[in-house]
Amino acid sequence: MGQSHSKHNTGKALAPETHFTHNEFQRLKYQFEKNADEDFTITKDLFRHILENHVHCWSVGAQYLFLERLFDAFDLDGNKKIDFREFIKGLSVFLKGTPQEKLELSFRIYDLDKSGTIEPKELIKVMGQMYSAFYNEDQTRRIQDTVNQLFNDLDINNDGSLSLTEFKLMALKEPMIVDFLEQFLITTSE
Repeated sequence: MGQSHSKHNTGKALAPETHFTHNEFQRLKYQFEKNADEDFTITKDLFRHILENHVHCWSVGAQYLFLERLFDAFDLDGNKKIDFREFIKGLSVFLKGTPQEKLELSFRIYDLDKSGTIEPKELIKVMGQMYSAFYNEDQTRRIQDTVNQLFNDLDINNDGSLSLTEFKLMALKEPMIVDFLEQFLITTSE
């Protein structure tokens, strides 16, 4: 009980680090506490269940894939669970973040191995999964061509991966990469 209590107290210090009003923060904290396990964390399945009604998507398959990637982007320590700090800070960016914050979230969504860089195979995999949920025709060639061209243009240091800075340049050159994810960042209700 003492451990849970100390975790609950982190909310007061954490609230000003988010974009939520006091009431929104308290409501989200209550919902998290109601659903969290004894370690005060939530699993990927529970995360999907909590957010599935708050994510705009044309396809159930795309929604499922996006929420999988979003969970991994929120799970900063990579322990396959999200604690309240990860949840509230990630949700703050997801729902109310600045364009810069959302761009950084998009970067984490593409960074499958959490290396701090994006390799072509990561970008191709995520884009391929997302596009396949929307289109009946195979978009593999188009995605590979787009990714190859982006890396030729934007991999400034020619290391075969994109840093966050290079990714930001990519967003300027090819907004479709970020705009494609931006559609999910529109909530259907608050």
